[in-house]
Order: sequence, then structure tokens, then C-alpha cells
Amino acid sequence: MFNFLKSPKFICILFVYLKNVHACHDLNANFTHYLSSKTPYRYVANYNTDPLEYDGCKAWKIWLVQRHGTRTPGKPLDVFVKNRLPQIQQDIVNSLIKGDLCNEYEIKYWKPHRELDDQKRLTTEGEDELFEIAERFQQRLPHLLDQPVENTNFLFRFTDTQRTERSALQFATGLFGRVEVKNISFPKPLDKDPLLRFYKVCQKWRKNVKKSPEATIEHKKFIESSIVNKTLSHLSKRLGLDYVLTFNDAKNMYSYCAFETAWEKNKISPWCSVFSESDFKVFEYSEDLKHFLIDGYNYELTYKQSCVLLKNMIEHFDDEDLNSNNGIFYFTHSGTILKMLGLLSLYKDDNFLRHDNYLEMENRQWRTSKIDAFGSNLAFVLYKCNNDDMKIIMLHQERIIKIPGCDAELCSYEKFKLHYQAKLKNCDFNEMCGIHK
Repeated sequence: MFNFLKSPKFICILFVYLKNVHACHDLNANFTHYLSSKTPYRYVANYNTDPLEYDGCKAWKIWLVQRHGTRTPGKPLDVFVKNRLPQIQQDIVNSLIKGDLCNEYEIKYWKPHRELDDQKRLTTEGEDELFEIAERFQQRLPHLLDQPVENTNFLFRFTDTQRTERSALQFATGLFGRVEVKNISFPKPLDKDPLLRFYKVCQKWRKNVKKSPEATIEHKKFIESSIVNKTLSHLSKRLGLDYVLTFNDAKNMYSYCAFETAWEKNKISPWCSVFSESDFKVFEYSEDLKHFLIDGYNYELTYKQSCVLLKNMIEHFDDEDLNSNNGIFYFTHSGTILKMLGLLSLYKDDNFLRHDNYLEMENRQWRTSKIDAFGSNLAFVLYKCNNDDMKIIMLHQERIIKIPGCDAELCSYEKFKLHYQAKLKNCDFNEMCGIHK
């Protein structure tokens, strides 16, 4: 027996076995960088809670716009996961001998997640995300945020959805605790909020961008490109399928990989392991391109309409009434965050994203996996400094980022207003969004 183990024949068999084991496709270590707008916030969060203090200055006011936390999918993906994905799963299981997977056991025994029971609702992980974001902001701004409810003058506002309402409650709980949060009065949400979801009431944008086939031509061309076709072909072959997956099927698998991974801190969806790093990059780009066309820089009106939020922030900071709010916290959606980033000229590449420049844009700034994860947030903090000099900082994903037009992270408030003066001056929402004959 032991002599056989030392024989050339056994060594050859062992070599072939080990080679096959290492040849099978396993989970790519970098997949967390490519989950687009369904990225769980824990992958982009800033866990540094050092106080944001500057000599001679005191944090005076805060204004924050916050995307809801991790949620369940909407109806289209829900239907796909319950109906089509089990079919694909069975096809993979039936073809395991032809496929190239390392996690066939997990794929074989996968079942739809219980979180699918309610569509577009905040999950437990989403609640934790908002609670922890508030706690970290409190640690960074202790003199402004670490106060009992009765000593604060904060405003909370959310859209008419369960996911933003629960996000607001969890954020407030992170600030005040589970007992004192019961003393906060939350205003009733508006059916169509012209401030927090302005694009829902901007008729010109809805007609010319959101519902216009022309606005999505570049995305359609990318889906039909050779890069995507090769990706689908390689993916289908890796799964051992005797047919090529459609783009929608593969993209839905990619989206569900992100959702299922986002729902639990210590669990990764088995569907993530079917993709190579190259696959992830292609599907991420398809999502980045889609959001760029609809929520980004492709149309001026898209980001220009978010001036109503910037105007609201300026009015909040300019209000010198001692009884005015020290903090405003808005809870909204991906579309609001992305359009606001566009208005502020953040993450703007030299070239627009197109169907034919995928490789050229590999190092793009407009990457939704980083700028538009679940729980994404954009905050401004106003400081009152010596001689009543007012200064401001901007944070995205809890990180200080340099304000355009300013030389340092702590920027003169007057310089900030001067830099965005034109956008504020030309902020007639009814004029820009109305459809005139």
C-alpha cells in the first residue's frame, strides 16, 4: 500500500487531481469592489471616528442627505429569483460534470432567501447600517450631536416609503438611544416630495430623460457589444450550460449576488462565485453606464434640478435665528444622491461613459460601487470660528472630501457659496422642469 503511494502512477494521478482542483473557478477575492448600487455599506464605510475638530472653530450646524440602507429587491428581480433562477440552478446542477465551479454544493442546495417576502423594504442589515452611521457621526461631532433629545433642535424628514422611514428611525436611535428616540416627533411624509425626490415631479426630466428611449441608447449598445457577448459566453461555459445566458438573466444573477451578500455581514451569496473578476467589471460598468445616463452627467437637467437641495442647505446654514435647527437629516434614495453629486461636480471624469469606451474608462471616478452603495450619504458641517468667521466641510461616505474651488478641506463658507452661486441663482425649479408648449 505505502509503496503504491510512492509509485510514479499514483504521483501522476495526484498531480492531475490537484491540477483540476486548482483549475476550478472559485470566488474572486475582489468581488466586493464591483457590486454597483447594491453594494452593502460596510464595504465603503469610514470607521475612523476621530473628532472633526479645528483650532479656533466649533461645529455649529450639520445638514445631511442619506440614502436608505440595504433593502430587499423590487418586483422584477423578485420574480426572477423565485421563477427563473431555480431553473438556471437546476441546469447548472445537471451539468456539473461539464462546468468549472468549486462551490457546486452551495449552488445545488441554494434556496431563495426569506428576505424576498417583502419587496423594497429595509432589512435588518439596513437598520444596522443607519444606526452605526449615526453613532460614528456622533463620535466625530460630539459637541453638536451628543446631546439629550430635549436639548437638540434637529429636523428629520423622509420620503413616503418604508425603507426611508425605518432608516430615519434607526439613525435617530443611533443618536439618542432606544429609549429617548421615542420622544422625537417625525413629520408625516409627502406623497411626492419636491425636495427629497424632486425628480419625481420634474416633468421635463421624466419625459426627456427617464422615459426617453434615446437616453438609454448607449446602454443598449453596450449590452449588445462584443465585450458583453464574450462575457455571457464564457460565463455560460463555466457553468456547464448548453445554452448562452441572456444579458438579463446574467445581470439578475449579478444583482442577486449583491443583494444576498448585503443582507448578512458574515455570509457571501453562492451566486457571487459563478462570476470572474472580468465578469464583475463588465456588469458593474453596465450599471455605471445606466446610472450615468439617467442620474449622472449625460443631461444637464438631470443634476441641475437638484439645486433645490443645495438651496435648502444654504438657507439652513444662513439662518441666524437661535431657535433654528442645528441639524437637518434627510432620508431618501439613490437617484437623489447621484444627482446631488453631479450638481457639486464630484466624481466627474474627463470623458463621458459610452458603450464603446469600456476599457478606456477602467479607472473612472463615476463608479457606483463606491459612490452609491446602500446607505450612501452626503453631509455638510458648518463651523463658527474666531471673529465669527464661518467655514464648512463636506463629507461623502463619512469621509471628508475637498470642496471644488477650495484649497483646503476646511473651506470658507463665503467661498463655497461663491463657487456655486450660478447654480443657486438659476434654480427656478418650475421653469427648468415645466413642459412648455
